[in-house]
Amino acid sequence: MPKRVITYGTFDLFHIGHVRLLHRLAGLGDHLTVCVSTDAFNEIKGKSSVIPYDQRVEILSACRYVDAVLPENDWAQKREDIRREKIDIFAMGNDWSGKFDDLGDLCEVVYLPRTEDISTTSLKTYMDALRSDQLDEIKHLIETLGEKAAAL
Repeated sequence: MPKRVITYGTFDLFHIGHVRLLHRLAGLGDHLTVCVSTDAFNEIKGKSSVIPYDQRVEILSACRYVDAVLPENDWAQKREDIRREKIDIFAMGNDWSGKFDDLGDLCEVVYLPRTEDISTTSLKTYMDALRSDQLDEIKHLIETLGEKAAAL
């Protein structure tokens, strides 16, 4: 009997951790549905994405491990999605461990380990640090130019 798997996430700044997670999720069953947080839902969660929702959907749809992509509009939709999509396994990264155990009455709940040393948060932190360094460099150049102009 085929097994249907579902997962949820923002999938911003698509990286090797996402690929490896999707590969492991696809290995749990025969059909993988990925529900992607919309930009509006991310705002409710206090998050912002670098990549807009429609592009994140397009990226995930192009991934060979993903069979279907649906919008995630709110926290409460999971139960209805599981019923409607006839899901056998709800799976998430283990950073969510225990948070969705209440769905166990509808399907099996699985938490998979994250890929070490990579996350969207770490990429955003790195990008912010680069921006900060660049701003410091620009400020220094402006000060230097100002000093040279004042000396003339």
